[in-house]
Amino acid sequence: MSLKTVPIVPTLTLTLAALLSAAAGACSSTSSPPASSAPPAADAGTPMPFRSDPPSVYVAKVKNILVGLPPTDEEVKQVQADPSQLAALIAGWQQQPEYATKMLRFFELSFQQTQITAADFADQAYPRQIAGGPLQSLLLQNLQESFARTMLAFTQQKQPLTQAITTHQVLMTTALKELYAYLDGWEVDDNSKITDHWKLANPGVSLTLEASQGPIAPAETVDPKSPNFMHWYDPDVGTLADPNIAGCNLDPIVFAGGQASASTLHYLLYGTIVGWTGTGGVKCTQYGGSARAPQLQTGDFSDWTLVTLRQPMTGEATTPFYDLGSLRTASDLVLSVPRVGFFSTPAFAANWQTNTSNMMRVTMNQTLIVALGSAIDGTDTTIPPSTPGLDTTHASQAACYTCHRLLDPTRSVLAATWSWNYHSQLDPTYANQPGLFAFRGVIKPVTTLDDLAGVLATHPYFAAAWVQKLCYYANSSPCDTSDPVFLQVAKDFQAGSYDWDALVKELLSSPIVTNASQTATAEQNGEVVAVARRDHLCAAINARLGFTDVCGLSAMTPKTYASTAVPQIAGGLPSDAYGRGAAAPVLPNQPSLFFRAGTENICEALAAATIDVPTTKQTPGVKQWSSGQAAAAITDFVGIVMGLTPSDSRYAQAQAILTAHWQQALKQSGASATAALQSTFVAACLSPSAVSIGL
Repeated sequence: MSLKTVPIVPTLTLTLAALLSAAAGACSSTSSPPASSAPPAADAGTPMPFRSDPPSVYVAKVKNILVGLPPTDEEVKQVQADPSQLAALIAGWQQQPEYATKMLRFFELSFQQTQITAADFADQAYPRQIAGGPLQSLLLQNLQESFARTMLAFTQQKQPLTQAITTHQVLMTTALKELYAYLDGWEVDDNSKITDHWKLANPGVSLTLEASQGPIAPAETVDPKSPNFMHWYDPDVGTLADPNIAGCNLDPIVFAGGQASASTLHYLLYGTIVGWTGTGGVKCTQYGGSARAPQLQTGDFSDWTLVTLRQPMTGEATTPFYDLGSLRTASDLVLSVPRVGFFSTPAFAANWQTNTSNMMRVTMNQTLIVALGSAIDGTDTTIPPSTPGLDTTHASQAACYTCHRLLDPTRSVLAATWSWNYHSQLDPTYANQPGLFAFRGVIKPVTTLDDLAGVLATHPYFAAAWVQKLCYYANSSPCDTSDPVFLQVAKDFQAGSYDWDALVKELLSSPIVTNASQTATAEQNGEVVAVARRDHLCAAINARLGFTDVCGLSAMTPKTYASTAVPQIAGGLPSDAYGRGAAAPVLPNQPSLFFRAGTENICEALAAATIDVPTTKQTPGVKQWSSGQAAAAITDFVGIVMGLTPSDSRYAQAQAILTAHWQQALKQSGASATAALQSTFVAACLSPSAVSIGL
């Protein structure tokens, strides 16, 4: 019998929600703020008096945020006996693999490396897409994760968070090394004129793909002295016949003249054949490649290595993008285009494309937002002594001039370094233009990206900016920047050499997050309880139930659960995000009918995957329950799914409600024990403590 034939008992579900909301003291003084950064105006009525949260509530909140797991009774009792022990618990949770998973996603979002598709790289890879074939999704995943993985590694080594701005080292896979090197040699200027440095270095060389002669040693393929130079083995060649076009079933396929380009070779490495001509000059359709075709292999998208990005010394050649054998072991990439910090990654550039009108303004503004948590918004009273790069057309009106007098000189160093397609700036009008950093009280001349990075890393706004980002992550709302607790945490972060894990431990054990005592932030916002947005919800499901990427968010993990409804539904859930020109993250906090329906369907799918599943269909590591042991299962539902411990005042009543649900569901006409326990699981799964963060 399907789960839907045993619906959740509405009365019991509402009772469960009321029980948890009342016991938690969830909204102590005001309602939760909306997704925007500013809290709502106070209600017309008298605000509720402040109510502190007990350890049973805030230990669960903090552990869920950091690792997605429920608290143990021992952990809650430890903090009940001595509240200062929460910091020690946090230090222990930071050693768990789930913490790294949560921080990886935090860094991806905070450094604005997400929200990208292949089409977003069209400027950098002009006039084609960034790559083709079945490996494209793996490349996009690499681009999204690369800088976040770098910062995760740095913070684990206790390197200062300011490395995010000044580093020339990035964790990369072989596929990313190939991409960086390819983009470096495929130059696109401000007028979209292409310079193919591979072709210039290899005049008259053709690209040949063949299958009939058998595999070619890779060392011969990339050796200019070998007769097999640029001859590539592709087992699919000769089987590419287009039934609608005669003359396309060729072996070998030869790209000569204008068809032989770095772009064609880059696609070839992905097993994709583009722009090829068959017998008699017939234009053949693009071929996306099979799993056998790419020169790049799936392992080339998971071999993360710390790589130094540097410009060539006098007489030194740049790194060739096509020599995959050398790239697989390379720890240096020699590139003409300078790259430093988060703001020079291809993913950041794909997020913030620019053009002949914007001229790097959006890129600079987003860089300020990420590094310093503040944007050019007309409120900055800094007055630069000069305005190099000022666009007099844009700044012709007084209201516009206020912003342009700061933004234009500050972004000049980017315009002097990169073309509008994020390649080398070749136009002397911009390349020779001096830069002047002028923002929030700091004025310094900058002529290189390293100059800019140095100013950003030492700016007085840096520490508070990253404390505020963590506030948003922990509380789904901003901290009051005048709050004495906030100011002390920011001061300690700066004094502690910007140790990220130390900041996490201090802020998340402070009353700003725990609500254990009243703070100025609590007076400003109340206690915010938000929906468990996609990344939090999926991480909790994985951690608590033993799934691996149950929501299908990673292109790198096997699609074990693709047959379930969870990946399709999860894609439509509200999630953390960022927007152009907005210093505050986009945080959908409020529930909606779509969220309610989506989470219910996810819970139903999880129930079907965990209750009375035949042994042959079980996924190793995933928790399983039997309807023949319903009492034990319900105890687990309360502790694991709902995150309540036996010492919690809500525990016994929650268990009683779920037990009554189970018994009432069994009485449904024709109901099976399996369906009844699945329905009980769904009731627990939809409880406020399971589908919210902050409760």
